[in-house]
Amino acid sequence: MVRESACQCYLLAAGRGRRAGGAKAWRDCDGMPLLARQLEFLGGILPLERVAVSIQADWIERCGSLSPRAHWVVVDPDAPALDSVLALARALPLDRWTYLYHVDMRVWEPGIFELLAQGIPAAEAVGNEALIPVQGGRGGHPVLLSPGLKTALAALDPSRDRLDVWLRSRRAAQAQVPYPCIHDNWNT
Repeated sequence: MVRESACQCYLLAAGRGRRAGGAKAWRDCDGMPLLARQLEFLGGILPLERVAVSIQADWIERCGSLSPRAHWVVVDPDAPALDSVLALARALPLDRWTYLYHVDMRVWEPGIFELLAQGIPAAEAVGNEALIPVQGGRGGHPVLLSPGLKTALAALDPSRDRLDVWLRSRRAAQAQVPYPCIHDNWNT
């Protein structure tokens, strides 16, 4: 059995999308909002009770109608992304391996999540704290965070720290995947 069902997910969706002309979470994707498309995908691989999504305050009612089971976490859309990650970790503690990515990353390939989940036992055996999918020599998303990062993550300061920079200082393993979509987002 694949272990992705033992994982959870943090989905960053609160951004204003200034460069995109509006919030990407509500952009049309195959006739549905991108956020709804993400939840549809995630619901196929994880119980939605194990999905926490950062959103803007005025979206709460709309998001609740998308899924009453997901954790909707209101954050300041102008705050750094790390602020959202920390808020998600408070709402759904990092007590299990956790996928992390942005709403505009079109990583709708279950094989990515499966390959990352299959790498958990080896990562745990050598003390790795994160798994990063790599394709064509470049890292991508989703990143899979270990519950061992819980305390160190909570100590980060969004006013001075960046998650990507901090992760480079941690024990992270690369997981080769055959899916170029790990680099795909709404900006490309």
